Amino acid sequence: MQPRYGGPVEKPPNGGPGYHVKQACSEVTGTVCVPCPSEYYTAHPNGLSQCLPCGKCKPAALARPLSSLSSGLEMGLVAWQECSRTQNTACHCSQGHFCVSENEDQCEMCLPHTTCAPGQRVQNRGNHSHDTVCANCPPGTFSPNGTLEQCLPWTRCQMWLQKESEPGTSSTDVTCSLSWSVCLLLAILVICVVVIIVIILWKQRNKTTSRGIMAVFSDQRKRQNEASKSAVTEDLQTREAITIVAVEETSPMFPNR
Repeated sequence: MQPRYGGPVEKPPNGGPGYHVKQACSEVTGTVCVPCPSEYYTAHPNGLSQCLPCGKCKPAALARPLSSLSSGLEMGLVAWQECSRTQNTACHCSQGHFCVSENEDQCEMCLPHTTCAPGQRVQNRGNHSHDTVCANCPPGTFSPNGTLEQCLPWTRCQMWLQKESEPGTSSTDVTCSLSWSVCLLLAILVICVVVIIVIILWKQRNKTTSRGIMAVFSDQRKRQNEASKSAVTEDLQTREAITIVAVEETSPMFPNR
């Protein structure tokens, strides 16, 4: 007869998964089995008088042997399968840790993933069952903190513009600085530019001054010409006036003319 959830039933000497023996068989009655209560389980046919307590995944401390999931030890474990009447809680390591000891597909001990050192790269990232695998950076590359999956190539200093002031290592990049010849060339160029600007400004200032002087001379010459014209005009007018007066004075002397 199959077991029924919610009440006792008669069964053979052993209870099935999810059940435990409440009353053993006798000459008068058969074995009586009842379902496991909440937070308890039996995974196989059994003759247990009580179901087994569900395990608890402990999330904090690491690298402690697990004698019992309900012993109170903190293992850095998290549940990926909840407990039921027919199966125990299934735990695996929390993020950033991996299992180093298993018992019947149940993790018993966790360790933190290996941290790759500067000068190394992450060849394979760790998960709950495998540790991180690190590899050294090949020549000509570097990794400053060990968290990169691929090492970075060294910087190449630009030909004659830069020179290598510090060589690169597996954990540091090449340091470049300006070449002294470039610095000298830049200084000469700056001086030349400043000199050219000064010359241009000086010429522009001289042109402006010359134009001002020419304008003053032109204005003075114009005024002189106007003054000369005025003097000539006045002289002519004066002469005409004198001529007219002379004619008028001499006219009575020759009335018949």
